[in-house]
Amino acid sequence: MYIFSRPNSQNYPTPEFSEILSNIQSIKREVADFGQETNRITINKLIKRVDALEQSVYAHSRQLNQLEQALMTAASTRLTGKQRTILNWLTMNHIEDIVYTNLIKQLSGELSIPESTVRWNLRGLREADLINAGTKENKG
Repeated sequence: MYIFSRPNSQNYPTPEFSEILSNIQSIKREVADFGQETNRITINKLIKRVDALEQSVYAHSRQLNQLEQALMTAASTRLTGKQRTILNWLTMNHIEDIVYTNLIKQLSGELSIPESTVRWNLRGLREADLINAGTKENKG
C-alpha cells in the first residue's frame, strides 16, 4: 500500500508518454488508411512494427510508473540516518542476485552496523517499497 494518492485520470507517469502513445495511435490510423491504396504486405509489416513500438512504450511507461511510485514513497517516507546510509550503499554497490542474509552480513561488515540493525532497517526500506529483497516470493 502506498501512502500517496494520484489522480485517477492520469494513466502514465508523465504527460509526455500520454502524448507519445496518442501519436502512435494516430500514426496507426493513418497507416491503416494509407493501406487501402498500397501493397497490403508492406502495410501489414509497418503496422506490426508500430504495434511493437507501442508495446515497448507501454512497457517503459509501466517501469517509469513503478519508479515514480518508489520516488513518491521515498519522498513521503521519513527515512532514518541508517536507512539513508544503507540505501546509499545499495545504490553505489548494487550486486545482482545476492542472497538476503549475505547482503545483511556484507552491509554489517562494510558499514560497521550490527546485523540485527541492518535487518531491521532493510525491513523498513522494503516496506517502503524502496528495495525488493527477502520476501516469500523473492528469497534473494
